[in-house]
Amino acid sequence: MASDTLLHKNGEYSQPGEVNHILSMYKDATILITGGTGFLGKILLEKVLRCLEVRKIFLLIRRKDDLSAQERLVKLLQDAVFENVRSIYPSEVQLFAKVEAVQMDLDGETLLCDADSATDEQRLLQETEIIFNVLASVKFNETIRNALSTNVGGTRKVLQLAQRMTRLRSVVHVSTLYSNCNRVEIEEKIYDDLPLRQEVALQLITTLTEQEMERFQHCCLGPMPNTYTFSKKCAEVMIRDEFAELPIGIFRPPIVISTYREPLPGWTDNLNGPTGLCMWTVKGLIHTIWGDASKRANLVPVDYCVNAIIVAAYDIMMRHRDDSQQECGISTTLVQKDSRNSGDILPTYNYMYQEHSLTWGRYMAMASLGFESRIHQMVWKYTYCITAYRPLFRLMSFCLHSIPARLLDLVRRIRRKKPFYCNAIRKTTHFLEMMSYFGLREWTIGNGNVRRLRSLLSSEEARLLEFDMGTIDWVEYFRNYIPGIRRYWFKEKAAGGDRWKCAANRRFHFMQRLLQKLIWVWICLRFTRMTSKFVLRNLFAILIA
Repeated sequence: MASDTLLHKNGEYSQPGEVNHILSMYKDATILITGGTGFLGKILLEKVLRCLEVRKIFLLIRRKDDLSAQERLVKLLQDAVFENVRSIYPSEVQLFAKVEAVQMDLDGETLLCDADSATDEQRLLQETEIIFNVLASVKFNETIRNALSTNVGGTRKVLQLAQRMTRLRSVVHVSTLYSNCNRVEIEEKIYDDLPLRQEVALQLITTLTEQEMERFQHCCLGPMPNTYTFSKKCAEVMIRDEFAELPIGIFRPPIVISTYREPLPGWTDNLNGPTGLCMWTVKGLIHTIWGDASKRANLVPVDYCVNAIIVAAYDIMMRHRDDSQQECGISTTLVQKDSRNSGDILPTYNYMYQEHSLTWGRYMAMASLGFESRIHQMVWKYTYCITAYRPLFRLMSFCLHSIPARLLDLVRRIRRKKPFYCNAIRKTTHFLEMMSYFGLREWTIGNGNVRRLRSLLSSEEARLLEFDMGTIDWVEYFRNYIPGIRRYWFKEKAAGGDRWKCAANRRFHFMQRLLQKLIWVWICLRFTRMTSKFVLRNLFAILIA
């Protein structure tokens, strides 16, 4: 594979005989992925299927909406993001021979729960070599019970299974850069500054009632802004305390957004975080944002994030090999579970290149690059302002969000339709307040381990697994950003330049300007009426005095 001279996109050539250590590690390997049905997990699964010559992928999937793990896998692989994979494996027999669903239960006593669990467990224990633990509950407003059960309890069950695997070489636990957002400086290490030990928290969630949990949650979180970041921090400490003997490392991505180029430019399957903020602003629902436009927005495309995770797995394996193992071949060497002791520091990777990051102001401004035509259900023009001053945000939110929402709901009532804008604005305001914690702050992030990962790549591997954010053309990225959300999330057809669309845009902007003028006329009339009443009342008081 590496014997031919290849031209890298940066102009570098791979030399004949150059060894692709990372690709060699994955060749004919058996991989276990948790969280493969989520945003990050889908791209990871797609990348492994498309670019790495693995033998088998086990996908741990929960039963959901009366769909079994196998049924969810079938539905998952029908997603547009797997279009290239389906062309590589044209037969379903070939595809399902490569990737296999294993049903799991995070609420049960054991991780595997179906009728074939004993057989599945035996195969996992005997065959698995690499684990990607992407399983997570990512909702900021998740209850502390659910967040801890999934992000800590679920991770513990997966790693307890990993402790019994005989061929295990590497485990990547995907955490978040914000697991230590209570600190100004975040280094590549585990911080043990929890207000409450995770063991105590896990015990309490099994004994307390829902009402008691609500009162307990505030004390439990301490300086952490939400249950997601708190539970991720607990999981890191738990891994260090209970699973330090495993060949395991912790990968911390920041805010993960749509794809840059692979497998489809601009692909996403959610409106979480800044993606939702940007889309609702483009639709005209949001006009004021609580944040600091000058602060760095720690954003990474999901395809670059996945590439870094794949490379990190190799680095974790190498860190756990002793001198004698380093002299052996990559494909035949196995890492023994006792190759490290609990006192060693877990490999930790802060995936962020701050010198190449955008500010929040630039992020919102560049989002308009792909905004070329009217969006379906657009309610207002794409205009916004960012303020770090909370009283001003509240005032502008009332004027620019609440008042228009009431007017739009009034129009819907007149047309005998169910009003929903006021409810949408309430949810949007709550969303903006949750996001403000990350939009008002800035962190100094150490990333020495991530920078060192880049030096491990051969020229061919750098072409396949690029993750250096300095290579991202943000103008190109944002030209696909909004169109990607429209195409893959809202299922809109690609915008064309036909005469009907141009006419529709002109009508929309005419109606918007007309409504703006009517609102200003109404405000002026109200102000004039109030002023005239005040003048007449005071004039009458003067005359009778």
